[in-house]
Amino acid sequence: PGQAGTAPGEDSMEVFDMHAQMQNMQKMESIRSFMGIVSGCCAGILGLTDIRGIAFFVTMHLLVNGCLLGRVGGNIDKYRKGTGKVGFIMEGAQSSFMSFMLFWTLFYCLV
Repeated sequence: PGQAGTAPGEDSMEVFDMHAQMQNMQKMESIRSFMGIVSGCCAGILGLTDIRGIAFFVTMHLLVNGCLLGRVGGNIDKYRKGTGKVGFIMEGAQSSFMSFMLFWTLFYCLV
């Protein structure tokens, strides 16, 4: 049994849709941004300071990216090309950390 669309003895060609990859990347970026905002609010409300707040961000970032990896069955290359698992986890860290810092300081001062 070969793959769909291939005759026996033919080399199968991998089909990859760039539009679908862009949608996947945008969805993952919005999930990470939302995580940064929500975790920043939680850290501020909990009154976390210094290294505890940063550790909270790292924990939440790893948790959310672990859930994303679990959602795709650990096979990130099936949904987006060019990065491995480590690259996928580190990918949105800087932008989500900036959102985290903004909402962390805002909610820390409000509470």
